[in-house]
Parts: sequence; structure tokens; C-alpha cells
Amino acid sequence: MSTDVPVSGETQSPPSLGARLRALGAELAFPVGLFFISRLALFLLARVSLVFDNRLHRAPFQQTSLAGLDAFCRWDCGWYTEIAQQGYARPQATNFFPLLPVLGRLVQETTGLSIQVSLVLVANIAGLLGLIVLYRLFRMLEGEDTARVSLLLFTAYPFAFFQSAGYPESWMVFLTALALLLSVRGRHWWAALALGFGGLARHLSLVAGLSLLFQQLRSRGGGLKAWFHRDILALAIPLVMTSLYFVFLWRKFGDPQIWWKVRGGEWAGAWAGLATWWKGDWAPEVSLYVALSFIPGVGALLLTTRRRWWTLAVFGLPLMLVLWTVGLVGLGRYSAAVWPAFLPLGAWLSRHPALRGPVVLGCALFQGMLVFLFVHAYPIN
Repeated sequence: MSTDVPVSGETQSPPSLGARLRALGAELAFPVGLFFISRLALFLLARVSLVFDNRLHRAPFQQTSLAGLDAFCRWDCGWYTEIAQQGYARPQATNFFPLLPVLGRLVQETTGLSIQVSLVLVANIAGLLGLIVLYRLFRMLEGEDTARVSLLLFTAYPFAFFQSAGYPESWMVFLTALALLLSVRGRHWWAALALGFGGLARHLSLVAGLSLLFQQLRSRGGGLKAWFHRDILALAIPLVMTSLYFVFLWRKFGDPQIWWKVRGGEWAGAWAGLATWWKGDWAPEVSLYVALSFIPGVGALLLTTRRRWWTLAVFGLPLMLVLWTVGLVGLGRYSAAVWPAFLPLGAWLSRHPALRGPVVLGCALFQGMLVFLFVHAYPIN
């Protein structure tokens, strides 16, 4: 009897460590390569543009170098710089949540780098991790080809350079994507913990809690009984963790709602939406934000067309609607964080290979123009 024929019921030995490492390397190659190529292009563009033209349109915060990594620390990054250096010294700063400045301060104290460079590095660490998680999640849902095209489109989206700047958007993307990946895999408590940190980066991350709830109910077949499973309690974790910031505000300023009150006064423009844009006279760049936001807007709507995308749709579509309602002045960078929308867009583009190059290249070139304006302190938000 030939020994080449496996015995019925015989279990295969687990793959060796070398095989597992090779598989991991193959999985990481595309998102890691995409990260380094895209960041190298962005940082070289910023450096070259500032070397040849070092005049700033307007610098709202002091910069330490015109041609360094801190060229990506403009506008709201100045607020995170202030918080990292001084803490929440004035009520106006409470509108900016603490995860990014805390991590930036840790990097600055550990490395001795400037706080601006530290914030940019922290943001890019999350950008790398975010691409890795998104690639794994997209590949799980749609396969490798669609995952690659979706990731390319997400990275080339004109306002995606904010994932490289000293802003918390990259942390919001990474932590919400990680939460949804863990939830799809049935790791509901870990998913809730990841989303809790996301809430400390940007409170809008909590919208992903709808997806965590939907996935829990979906995995148990729905029905009234699914609502009483013990894992439902995990959904309280993001709310509790985010509430720690409000407890801090109560201890610091005597008012846990001060960030909300400041937002309604000092940051009143943050409540503007498409309705007020349609009726008002806004700066030209705001109209650009609105026009480009319809790219992820269409993608968010397309998430409803396939059942396997519904978990992402329960996050992406409400988030897009919230941004259109109250996020006008920052709609550019905000819309770049609606990462679920790029999966159906990538799925469509993967079926039209002749359009891949022109679409991705066109978006990337447009992004380059916005980067030039941003690093020269033009009002690009």
C-alpha cells in the first residue's frame, strides 16, 4: 500500500513558522509598499515646493522649519501642538480630543524631536497601521484585486493627505477599521476597546458603534434574544472611555460640557452643513470640499447594495450624512476618513481596468496640488 495516499481522517500538521512568516510578508507587502511610496511622494513634494518657494500665504501658528516634516503641521495641527506642550490651558482647545497630542508628547519626550515632527510621525504610524487593517478587511470581503484597487483609491483621494498630516484622522481610520475587523471576526470586546481609543481620537469615531451593534445582532441571526447576549455590554466600553475626557474637563474647567459650549460659540462655523452652504456665500475652497465629498458620498450609498457590505454601510453612510449636515468647514479632511466608501468604489473600478490608471493618477495629481497649498498655509481643510 502506497504511503503517498493520506489516511482518512488524518490531520495535517500546522504550517511551519517560516511558512507563516512568508504568508504574513506577502500580505503586508502591498499596504506597506503603498504607504512608503505615497508618503515619500508627499514629503518630497512638500520639501521641494517649500525650497523653491518658501513664502507662506498665512501661518496661523509658529513653524520650526519650512522644509521639514513639520510642513505637514499646519492649521489645526497648531492646536494639537499647543495641547501637547501646555495641556488644555484654555477652553478653546477643548474642541480637540486628547489621543493625538498625548501620543505626540510621548514621542517628543522619548526622541527629543520637535512636537510638530512628533505629531506628524504619530499620525503616520496610524496611517501605516490603517492601510494594513483596511487591506485585510477589504480582502476578506471582496478578494485581493478589489482590496488593492480600493486601497489605491483611498490613498489617492485628493484629501487623503490629511492621513499624513498632524491630525487625528489617521487614528480615526485605523481604530474604526480595526474595531470593525475584530467585530466581523467575532472579537466583540476587543472591537469595543479599539473603538474606545477611537473615540478619544475623534468623537465621530463612535458612529462606528452602530456597525459593532449591527454585526453582533447579525452574527446571532437577529431577533429579540440577540439583544440580551452578554457581548452587547461591550458596546458600553467606547462610551465609557470617551467619557473619561469629559470627566477630565469637569476636573479642569468645572464643566464637562465646555467643549460643546465652546463649539457652539468659538467654533460656531463647525455646525454649518450643505444647507447653509447652499444658502450662504462661502469661500471658494469650501465649494471644492463639497464637490469632492460626493466621491465618498456615492461610495457610502453603494455600500447598501450588497449584503456583505452592510456592516460597513451602517458606519459609512451615517458618518457621511453627519458630515454633510454639520461638517462643512472641514468637509475635505473629514470626508477622507469615510474609509468604508472606498470599497464599493474600488470594486467598481476593478471591473473597469482601463480606467484604473487614469482615475488613480488624476486623483493623485489633484492631491499634489492640495498638498502644495496646505504646506504653504493656504486655507485647505
